[in-house]
Amino acid sequence: MILPAVLQKVAAGKGKEVGKFFDLESPVMRALSRVADMMILNLLTLLLCIPVITAGSALSAMYYVELKWARKEEGYTVRPFFQQFKENFKQATGEWLIMLALIVVLTLDLLMFRQAPDTFPKAIRYLVIVVTIILYLLLQWVFPLQSHFVNNVKTTFKNSALMAIANFPRTLGIGGIWAASAALAVLSLLLVPQIFPLVVLFGFTAPGYVTCLLVSKPFARFEPKKEELTEEEDEAEKEEAYRILNENK
Repeated sequence: MILPAVLQKVAAGKGKEVGKFFDLESPVMRALSRVADMMILNLLTLLLCIPVITAGSALSAMYYVELKWARKEEGYTVRPFFQQFKENFKQATGEWLIMLALIVVLTLDLLMFRQAPDTFPKAIRYLVIVVTIILYLLLQWVFPLQSHFVNNVKTTFKNSALMAIANFPRTLGIGGIWAASAALAVLSLLLVPQIFPLVVLFGFTAPGYVTCLLVSKPFARFEPKKEELTEEEDEAEKEEAYRILNENK
């Protein structure tokens, strides 16, 4: 009789552990929920980047949602994404078109250098390559800034360059993670199709989340500080709220 009782206690203990494991507030379930959110957000961003013209607004909206995640500010995924997509559409699209024009010009230059290497002096070729790398790094902060601060296009580009220089190690990290993501995307299309589903599900949100972790602290320096109430002010606010509630009864 003792053995079955012991087994029952062990089973009960394991049942509690299993219950904790599947609790929605457990670390495992919260992590799985975040992974699911990242997949949904990535698909939304990918779909809205396909028309090309809407890519800037899509990336800004993605950064808005993921910066909330990086700061442990829980919230919805789909609704704020579309809300920010709509609010940022005009300005983010203008910024993206400027960046797209630069990408097209520099890409064409690099293709010409490759097809006719002897036509252009080495100094010109190296200069264009250096300019391309510098612009790539300086523009990494554009859409994170667009998603978090209210400025015009000119100021956003200026602040992106300043933030990139002032936080150069973080800028290298952001540029590196996005370059790695792009390399994986190309690799999945040309050589390793098995990783293509991962690119579709996390190609934007994985590097985007790392980016938000890197920009969160620098952004905090330029955010208005929240004033902490003294104990007397806190009590006064509570009394005022209690008075208003009683008046409305």
